[in-house]
Amino acid sequence: MGVPVTTPGLSACRAIHLLTASGILVGMLAIIAVLDGSPRAAVLLLVLAQVIDGIDGPLARRYDVKNVIPKYDGYILDLVIDYVTCVLVPAVFAWQFGLLPDGPFGEVTIAVMLVTSAMWFSRTDMMTTDHWFRGFPAVWNMVIPTLWLLETPAPLTAIIVLVLSALSMTDVEFAHPVQAAQWRRPNLAFMSIWVLSLTLLTMWWPTTHAVTDVVLLLGPAWTIGSTFGRWQTTRRAV
Repeated sequence: MGVPVTTPGLSACRAIHLLTASGILVGMLAIIAVLDGSPRAAVLLLVLAQVIDGIDGPLARRYDVKNVIPKYDGYILDLVIDYVTCVLVPAVFAWQFGLLPDGPFGEVTIAVMLVTSAMWFSRTDMMTTDHWFRGFPAVWNMVIPTLWLLETPAPLTAIIVLVLSALSMTDVEFAHPVQAAQWRRPNLAFMSIWVLSLTLLTMWWPTTHAVTDVVLLLGPAWTIGSTFGRWQTTRRAV
């Protein structure tokens, strides 16, 4: 006979599932903030959702939630919530606050963003064995707020969105910010800088400064550089 699950362990696993599920409530609050015309609140709620997403996975593995409560699949639950907080809310944000051009061009851009992200979330090969994502991992919750803070012109924003959407349908590899084995420490460092600078600049918005913009761009710059470096490494290994 197997060892029965203790009440404290089972309670912890239930609490972890509830923590994961709370992300959908944060996403709903972010949509409400967008509809209320409060970009600052919406971005800070997206950051909160990202924090929840960042801690529930390690906790789930620590307490072996998958085997303790096999009836509910935490991975699927996480994907459902991620699509809302990482794709749907940023798409509504981009449209509501005029980050994209008005008219058909902007509408098509949003449609492409939503559809390619949905397709990416359904990929069965989205992750390599050493935890690099295949294709752009639809982290619009970072991209859209960054473009908003930088006040990127609408046509340029649309081009960036379309390029990243196209990349989500490729096998170009992007580092998982926490789990990627290659360059793990700089990945963690630059992602932390990105999240922190995004949070602080949102809190200070609409005050902007060239120096703070440079700090905000460190995370995206590292992401582009590491993706190119990974491509070079993979190309040489073939």
